[in-house]
Amino acid sequence: MNGFFTGFSKEIQLKALRTIEGLERVEITKPGYAVEYDFVLPTQLRPSLETKRIENLFLAGQINGTSGYEEAAALGLMAGINAVLKIRGKEPFILDRSEAYIGVLIDDLVTKGTKEPYRMFTSRAEYRLILRCDNADQRLAKYGYQFGFISGKEYVRCQRKYIQIEGEIRRLKKSLVHPTKRINSLLKQLGTDPIKEDTPLSQILKRPQVRYKDLAQLDEDERKISSEVAQGVEIGLKYEGYIKREWERIEKFKRLEERKIPSNFDYSRLTGLKVESKEKLNSIRPISIGQASRISGVNPSDISLLLVYLARGERSGRGKRA
Repeated sequence: MNGFFTGFSKEIQLKALRTIEGLERVEITKPGYAVEYDFVLPTQLRPSLETKRIENLFLAGQINGTSGYEEAAALGLMAGINAVLKIRGKEPFILDRSEAYIGVLIDDLVTKGTKEPYRMFTSRAEYRLILRCDNADQRLAKYGYQFGFISGKEYVRCQRKYIQIEGEIRRLKKSLVHPTKRINSLLKQLGTDPIKEDTPLSQILKRPQVRYKDLAQLDEDERKISSEVAQGVEIGLKYEGYIKREWERIEKFKRLEERKIPSNFDYSRLTGLKVESKEKLNSIRPISIGQASRISGVNPSDISLLLVYLARGERSGRGKRA
């Protein structure tokens, strides 16, 4: 029954149901039930999904505060990989927010925590223009091959696909279309403006009305390519400006991610840092400046101060070595 909680004992469920008009004599053939899950605050986890308090213990799935099969599968995959890497004495495998939705999922959990079951929505990813389904193989195939999830043949096929996409984009940028009567008539049929001067095919493809398949009527040197490659060429050119800006943002993000913070760094000794910020930083123990900047309650001035202290530590360390 919609809106009627059925997690109570059978006796209470029966009494509650009989208070409803028309159900005064109702009998229950099978009582409702509720499922309860154990839950660990995900801020107690490292980005590798290893617990901070118990070394070599990795957690995945709903115990991390997530809801949904995809989320559980993603966490299980990453926890499994990192558990094996830990056994082999290797560095953990961590996907960042610009590489995959898995990276967004884990970073949100271990950095911000959650007060309700967490679902991975595209709106949570600030770089979702790059995290597209059509380029998932370009972003992640190298890791799949590295960990043995895809064959060498499949990895080579993926690389070849993106070499073809880049090659075709370069060709279209160099191929010029002359403003002849036939060409402008074809453009008019496609619902777009005629050209008045020699124009690269790449510029024509950027027009909303033109699809890659339409270029066959304009392109004297048309090349036969797969639909996958054609889609990649079309997306790459139509959204070229937006994608370029997104990559510039990602470069700035990566510079902050590359500024690592020592695991034993004592935030409580930083003068000028708010008490709340010290508590949050000591609790989360971020591995980089980038992660520290995403902790709720830590503001840009705190990050600036932290950068100053890290720089001092690096200089003093170099002085001691000298």
